[in-house]
Amino acid sequence: MMGKEKRRFLRMAYNKPLTYKTISAPKEKFAAKFLTAISKNLSGSGILFITNVAKVPEIASVLVLDLDYSTANVCQEIENEAMVLDNKLIGRVVRIEDNENDTCGVGVAFVRKSDPLLKDIKGFLK
Repeated sequence: MMGKEKRRFLRMAYNKPLTYKTISAPKEKFAAKFLTAISKNLSGSGILFITNVAKVPEIASVLVLDLDYSTANVCQEIENEAMVLDNKLIGRVVRIEDNENDTCGVGVAFVRKSDPLLKDIKGFLK
C-alpha cells in the first residue's frame, strides 16, 4: 500500500544545466563563484539537481540558483510561490542522495515569499 502523496506540486522532468552558490556556508568552504550542476526535475516548490560529490552543499544550506525556469511548465507556480531575487531562485537544501558515480543528487526546496526567515536571507545577499 502506498502512502498519500504529500507534494503540493507535480514534479516535471527538467534536464538542464544550472549554476548555484551557497550563501549560508563559510566563505572559505565555498567561494563566491557559482558552481555548475545538471537539474533532474523541477516543481513549483523545489528542484533536484546532480552535482559532483566534491561540490555538495550541506543540508539546510541556503542556495542561490541560476537556471532558466521561464521555459518550464511550472514557471507561473515558481513565480507565484518562490523567492526570486535578480532573476535567481533562493532555496534551502533538504535532501542529499549519494549516487555511485562520484555524484550526488541535491534536493532543494524553494524559499517561499512568506518564509519568516526572508529578511535574514536577504541580509546574506547584500
